[in-house]
Amino acid sequence: MKAVIMAGGKGTRLRPLTSRLPKPMVPLLNKPCMEYIIELLKRYGITEIAVTVQYLPQVIQRYFGDGSEYGVQLHYYEETLPLGTAGSVKNAADFLDDTFIVISGDALTDFNLDQAISFHQKKGGLGTLVLHQVDNPLEFGVVMTDETGQIIRFLEKPSWREVFSDTVNTGIYVLEPEILSFFEHGQVFDFSKDLFPMVMERGHALYGYVAEGYWSDIGNLAQYRKTQLDMLAGRVQVQIPGKEVQPGIWMGEGCQVAPTAKLEAPVFVGDGSVIESNAQVGPYTVIGKYNRVGKSAEVVRSVVWNRTQIDQAVVMRDASVTHDVRIGAGAQLAEDVVVGEKSRIGEKAWLRSGVKVWPEKQVAPAAILNSSLIWESEVRASLFGSDGVSGIANVEMTPEKVTKIITAYASLLKPRSHVLLAWDGDPYAEILARGVTASLLASGHCVKDVGCVPAPVARYGVGRLGCVGGIYLHRRGLGTEERMVLQFFDADGLPLDKGWERKIENAWIQEEASRPAPEGYGTLETHSRLVELYQSEALQSIDTAAIRKRGLKVVFHAANPMLFSVVHPMLTALGCRVVTVIGGDGQLQQEVKDNQADLGIHIEGDGQNFVLYTGEGTPLSQAATMLLQMMAAIARQSKIPVPVNTPSAWEQWLEQMGVQTVRTTTSPRSLLAVGQKQSLQVFYDAVYTLVTLLEVCAVKEKSLQQLLDELPPVYLLKEQVSCPVTAKGKVMRRLMEEIKEQPLELIDGIKVLMENGWALILPDENQAHFQVMAQGNTEQDAQDLITMYKDKISSFK
Repeated sequence: MKAVIMAGGKGTRLRPLTSRLPKPMVPLLNKPCMEYIIELLKRYGITEIAVTVQYLPQVIQRYFGDGSEYGVQLHYYEETLPLGTAGSVKNAADFLDDTFIVISGDALTDFNLDQAISFHQKKGGLGTLVLHQVDNPLEFGVVMTDETGQIIRFLEKPSWREVFSDTVNTGIYVLEPEILSFFEHGQVFDFSKDLFPMVMERGHALYGYVAEGYWSDIGNLAQYRKTQLDMLAGRVQVQIPGKEVQPGIWMGEGCQVAPTAKLEAPVFVGDGSVIESNAQVGPYTVIGKYNRVGKSAEVVRSVVWNRTQIDQAVVMRDASVTHDVRIGAGAQLAEDVVVGEKSRIGEKAWLRSGVKVWPEKQVAPAAILNSSLIWESEVRASLFGSDGVSGIANVEMTPEKVTKIITAYASLLKPRSHVLLAWDGDPYAEILARGVTASLLASGHCVKDVGCVPAPVARYGVGRLGCVGGIYLHRRGLGTEERMVLQFFDADGLPLDKGWERKIENAWIQEEASRPAPEGYGTLETHSRLVELYQSEALQSIDTAAIRKRGLKVVFHAANPMLFSVVHPMLTALGCRVVTVIGGDGQLQQEVKDNQADLGIHIEGDGQNFVLYTGEGTPLSQAATMLLQMMAAIARQSKIPVPVNTPSAWEQWLEQMGVQTVRTTTSPRSLLAVGQKQSLQVFYDAVYTLVTLLEVCAVKEKSLQQLLDELPPVYLLKEQVSCPVTAKGKVMRRLMEEIKEQPLELIDGIKVLMENGWALILPDENQAHFQVMAQGNTEQDAQDLITMYKDKISSFK
């Protein structure tokens, strides 16, 4: 059998380790990662190997040559431009004349390849994907199979709510040559995004083989270091270079260790390295070739490549240092520090946690380096959360960080793009907005500054002003939960999709920036009348005469004073009598009753979320509010979004009315995307919801409560179940295994359909818990379902 090693990766998330190395050449215990893959293939008798290369291909070819030194025969296939995973393998189609195996050159594994190949031959499909169970599946492709092993569904880099299993695609495939005939030579094509879905759509079988053993995708700096710690701890079956001179201590040839030096297992020391007196190395430390660790230095849980000088009394903990670095006496490298090759760290310098130093940089003696030479990196699953980038004002969300994120975003736009900028009136948000303006202008883009407006008005303005996107800054939450939020909108005014979020995050990590010449700087425009345009269009879209005729009374409270200037003129124009609640919203409920108002509304600070009160002063649930919004949207949209947590009886009611519905997730983007061609939408717009509901009440001559009373009763409950992040994927897989015979919906989390109702299990995007929601024919049915799935989650985690 022949094999293909995919070795074209840039490893952008590993920079600065990969600034001058292709990702497969990053060393693990002083050997390139790809060398371990060649050894694995050779172990199973696979010696005819194609290698696809693209980024710095000469580095790989010079090191491995024709492969004869390693007992294999290597054939190189170079891409001039990236062709995707499948497109790169297509280049080797003439070489692949029988069943072949595809494997990445930048992952470490000890899988039994014979077992995977035998499984493939037994099943007889066009391809078999080698799968593995992991703690956190978010960065991989999640794969679901039936009881025969045939693949029925997979999702590429899903959100938590799309994770239905902890079983992921490892990028190792056993394939038949004809699978490459599904697309043309030179076509950009990816295995998981393009080829495998096409094969399945055309009725061909693909199978998934769940492999036991060790597998690590060297995808980021933390995982890179952890992989080597796993090797030292014996968690992966590979041949460690050197000789084990004591249990857990491996050394190469020509090493010199002073008698008073302390090596604490597990430790690896490469050829020719010197450990001077009283130095401490380990545990879990890798020292490559020809390094010198000075007197009384401490190097713990760290990785050092080759030819680096670590002077006396240096302290390194959980750091990574590349080739030819000099670290001056008394310097300190804190957790997650990474130093690029040929850099110089001055005496007594202090590199704080998370700092990355790019190649050939110099840090002055006694300097304290936060991120002045590099851009910061964070140990977190993603830069983006469920509502954008957020953090504590002036602590986690600093002007420096925000301007770097915006510069990265700007580098992805076409030259001279128009970008809307707005904020919620918060003083710190305005400070950040000035940095956003500077970054966009310096990158050559036009900033359309609309000032202090609600978020829905900013979304409206993106399309109204012809922008390619929008940026909105606002404060969210109270007390310890208070955060500053940076939101991005696309050209339709929708929150960015996951693909764009990943692009921005990668550009941020890679320090991408577009820096035009002075004549190419951007321009700044101010647009102070956007709120008036929004108000005018909103009022023109509704039956104002019917509302004026009714003379409705509204009790109104807003968390942000800016909203009063938006809402009051509109209600006045509609002939409404307005009672404004000043201060907290706690008295709003009583004010509605005391004033015999038709309804009350409390609007959150950014103008997107709100709470409605009936004329009796009763606050409405989120589900009831969503239904009223659907009512208001019927006259304005040809299709109405129905999120998966909508009660079944209400969904049936919409269908009986002849309304065309679209089942969606519960995310803002999913709901808004259904009506994305509308300049105004009720969803996630408190102000437009208010005026359209006033219209519904006026035209139908009914109150909010009367509108809801016409609907069949529903029993809907929701509770939260704590669960460690590392167990979320396992819980979802166990749930899927247990309920696979029951009717399911897998749009957003797992929705289990039963005769007495349904249960929806949603892993939270950001926090260590699940949301469990249930609808029952009775309240007891709903409670029983909640209890059942809470117990299941607790037992599976």
